[in-house]
Amino acid sequence: MISTIASAAASAASDTGWGALATYAVIPTVVWGIAAGWVCSWIAHRYQSVEDSDGFERADLGDAVCSHCERSLSLSDVAPIRSWACVGCHHRLPITVIGTQLAVLIGALAMLMTWGAESVVLPFMWLVPVVITAAVIDIRTMLIPKRLVWVGFGVGLASISAVALFRGNPETIVRALIGAALLFGFLFITHVVSPAGMGFGDVRLAAVLGLYLGWIDIRLPLFGLLIGNVAYLSYAIPARISKGKLAGRYSPFGPGLALGTLIAVVMSSTLTG
Repeated sequence: MISTIASAAASAASDTGWGALATYAVIPTVVWGIAAGWVCSWIAHRYQSVEDSDGFERADLGDAVCSHCERSLSLSDVAPIRSWACVGCHHRLPITVIGTQLAVLIGALAMLMTWGAESVVLPFMWLVPVVITAAVIDIRTMLIPKRLVWVGFGVGLASISAVALFRGNPETIVRALIGAALLFGFLFITHVVSPAGMGFGDVRLAAVLGLYLGWIDIRLPLFGLLIGNVAYLSYAIPARISKGKLAGRYSPFGPGLALGTLIAVVMSSTLTG
């Protein structure tokens, strides 16, 4: 029988579900969700699509700017209480600014409800801002930065390893790496077959997603990918109907992958039970 992180968490004494929100653990979770969402909203809007010397698009880290007055936005300019409008011209900032902040906060609370106040929740508190930031950048630029993915993978692997060793389950680290390799490999093959349909940024992001899903259960990367495809089709099909051949510019795959992964994590005990 395959041992899962999900089944171990389900048998833990700590509260999960709505009960987790009544514990003291909700305080650091909310603080983390607000702080991480604030920083992520700024980072996500600093990336722009540029062409390199060979004519290929890449995500370049620059300044976040107001689309109306072109004022550079500092981190303090997009603080949660100020993120509705530009402090310079008072025009409303893109919905993705406040949307990123809310998504990270809600995601952090969802992780607490899923795992409870256990050490296993800590790596997932890192996963949430990484995948949401990647999704927002993909929505804005149709690109996913290499720097974001590899920092996300490195910190994710370090935190997973630390928790696995602390809990006396070092074998789950191998399972996490297998999950990363499997999901990366599957999307890499898809990219080779159809590079126009599967960007390499999505392939790189799959390594991060597979790392976490494989750590929970070796079967979960498949569920995450299936749910991610359903999520993708939910906005890609309407875009295809309304935009026709231009639909590809309005339907990046990254947000679907990110949403599918978070749903698979939250539903992991049900999917693998």
